[in-house]
Amino acid sequence: MRTVVIPRADWSAKLNEFSSMHDGWRVSLDVLSAELGAQPEIANLPLRGVAAEVNDRDSVITIAAGWQDAEQITHTIHTPTLVQLEQNDSGADVALAIESAGHEKAILRITSPALSETVDDVPKAH
Repeated sequence: MRTVVIPRADWSAKLNEFSSMHDGWRVSLDVLSAELGAQPEIANLPLRGVAAEVNDRDSVITIAAGWQDAEQITHTIHTPTLVQLEQNDSGADVALAIESAGHEKAILRITSPALSETVDDVPKAH
C-alpha cells in the first residue's frame, strides 16, 4: 500500500480528476470520530463525485454517491485539514481519506479497486 498526501493547493484539481476517473464506481464511506467511532454513511453506491471548495476560511469537501435515477447521498466535510489517497501495490486507488479540523476522518473506499486503464469504457491515459 502507498499513501499519497494531496497538497491543499491541489485539492480541487485532484478531486475533480479522482471523480472523473471513478465516476459510477461502487464506493462506501465511513466517518470516524472519537465520540461515535466508525459510522457508515454510504454503502456500496456508485460514486457521483468528490468536490473541494477551497478558500482561506471555510473550505469544504463534498462527496456524492447514488444511482442516476434516484436521490443521491451527500456527505460534507467542513474545514478539511488533510486529504490522502491510498493506492495498492499495483497503483490502483483504494481509498480517499479526509481529515477535518474537528478531528473526524472520512474514508471513502472503492469497493473493487482496479487500475482505470484496465476498466472498460474508461479513457486510457497517454
